[in-house]
Amino acid sequence: MRSKNKELMAEIKLFIESSFEDTHRMPTVREIAKEMHISPSCVHRYLVEMDERNIISYSNGRMSTDKIDKMNLQMNNAALVGSIPCGLPDEREAYVEDYMPLPVSIFGSGDLYILHADGDSMTNAGIDDGDLVVIRKQNYANVGDIVVALDDENQNTLKTLCFDEDERRYYLHPENEKYDDIYVNGFIVQGVAQHVIKKL
Repeated sequence: MRSKNKELMAEIKLFIESSFEDTHRMPTVREIAKEMHISPSCVHRYLVEMDERNIISYSNGRMSTDKIDKMNLQMNNAALVGSIPCGLPDEREAYVEDYMPLPVSIFGSGDLYILHADGDSMTNAGIDDGDLVVIRKQNYANVGDIVVALDDENQNTLKTLCFDEDERRYYLHPENEKYDDIYVNGFIVQGVAQHVIKKL
């Protein structure tokens, strides 16, 4: 096989990677040929030699690169469902405003939803007014978890779950000294905060 143009090899590799990032799929041989202004048969020969040189992986029509292999583009579409108060408990109608794709490699899989933080009672936990809080939907939590809780009056709030050893009861703790702990006769855990997305 005749020696191939190294600059063209680099251009082909770059096109494969950028196409995958943009479309989440590999370009076809014909798409590469059109972009490089060469014939599909010539592209195929380049891909074979690039595979032999370990520049890319190319086998049975499938191609990849080291960069693509390191990408995890699996997404978890999480519903953005309005606000959750971070001040006094408040009843809010939950409705889906939008869906946000969250990379599984960062946020994990499972049943996730996103809430707007409303208020300043969780600032010491790094949750500020207007932040997006990623919640894992579940009906249980551990002491110390930041939870979305529905109290015995059907009001919801975002607070840290704590346990009072003296009174032998759970309470919801705001992470801001301006607010008092919230003792309730009963509550339902609707989810546990996992991540905070904020603007800088």
